[in-house]
Amino acid sequence: MSTEDADRSDVRRPHALWGALGGVALAGLSIYFMSGGLKLGLGTPFRPGTGAFPFFTGLILIVLSAGIIVQDLGSDGLAERPDWISFLAIGAALMVFALTAERFGLLPAVFLTTIIASAPDRSLHLPGKAILGVILAASSWVLFIEALGLPFKAFRGF
Repeated sequence: MSTEDADRSDVRRPHALWGALGGVALAGLSIYFMSGGLKLGLGTPFRPGTGAFPFFTGLILIVLSAGIIVQDLGSDGLAERPDWISFLAIGAALMVFALTAERFGLLPAVFLTTIIASAPDRSLHLPGKAILGVILAASSWVLFIEALGLPFKAFRGF
């Protein structure tokens, strides 16, 4: 064994199980959003329902989660520690979107989702996050409501 190989074997990395557990947690979130999408209704291929977006996003996420689990269980360890704060922020943002889209409308849901998902990023301050939220909310309105004609309400209860 060369000294270079010995140096590499001395480096202790966290066990790959942590990465696989992250994949399992993402799969759990995927199932939650897919079930929520089914409850909202998928619609038809030419007229998607309100639940189509969360269902198919969850479907893509569950496929990616399976890839994460397989890759991490097949490796000897992680090169870096998982960023659990960012993971929690993304999970919270998805839950906020699911809980607010029907109650308050698409624009407030996208705005709040953006603020919460970007919370761990210290390079962008709150005014920048708010501007990003407004831009994403407006883009969502143009794309999903105006261009695609999906049955979302921009604002509810107003």
